[in-house]
Amino acid sequence: MTVSTGAVLFQVAFGVYLAATVCYAIHLIGRRASVGKAATILLAGGWLLHTGSLVVRTIAASRPPFLNLYEYVLSLTWGVVLVYLVLEWKTKSRDFGAFTMPLVTLFAYLAVRLPTEVNPTMPALRSIWRVPHIATAILAYASFGIAFGLSVMYLIRERGQGNEKSFWATRLPALKILDQTVYRLIAFGFVMQTALLITGAVWAQFAWGRYWGWDPKETWALITWLIYAVFLHTRTTMGWKGRKSAIMIIIGFAAMIFTLFGVNALGGLHSYGNMGSAG
Repeated sequence: MTVSTGAVLFQVAFGVYLAATVCYAIHLIGRRASVGKAATILLAGGWLLHTGSLVVRTIAASRPPFLNLYEYVLSLTWGVVLVYLVLEWKTKSRDFGAFTMPLVTLFAYLAVRLPTEVNPTMPALRSIWRVPHIATAILAYASFGIAFGLSVMYLIRERGQGNEKSFWATRLPALKILDQTVYRLIAFGFVMQTALLITGAVWAQFAWGRYWGWDPKETWALITWLIYAVFLHTRTTMGWKGRKSAIMIIIGFAAMIFTLFGVNALGGLHSYGNMGSAG
């Protein structure tokens, strides 16, 4: 098995994801159950192809695909689809797909545009802490990404409040359902983000002899954690729900995206050019 084989598998998966995204949009607009079912089948099929591409790359590189930017976006996209499929299975609703699948196709498009070569593993990265650190990052950011899509849905649905026959009111889930689903996604993602910070600190101690160094990516990962901590705190102690919470989640998502990609321009030990870490 070769690296190029894995890349081709992912390119095919990207095409399937794109088709699934279109089907989810048609399902939402036209309320056609058969198209919605096709969307789920396509998405699951794309995820299986995507899984195959990760397995092939892991075998070809003789390590988990968690080293450079291409591999991390590849794994993150896989995680977003996995979390969404679990969400759809638990809620028995395909209505979320039209607002979350564009994020999948955007990440997938970014991945297919990136170089696919296998980089050598730096000594600092040869640690048993790398896998749990990156795995928790994938689950945290996947949950935050889907929560972002549902928060946009909430704000749109809120505009139709009071007119239950409006276009969006008849197609989007009720505000209460959206609010509760977002809360559960953030609660899970927050646990994973906490684990991300803890495993990253332990790894840093082994790699560089310190638990925390205020590296740009460390700092922004903490800022992201704090934003979602404020969301959970205001919800449980101050009763914040609805619009305020949705806006806070969108802010948190912006911080997350900057943590993932924008911080690399600032350099530091965690920049993909130096280290390839996602934490």
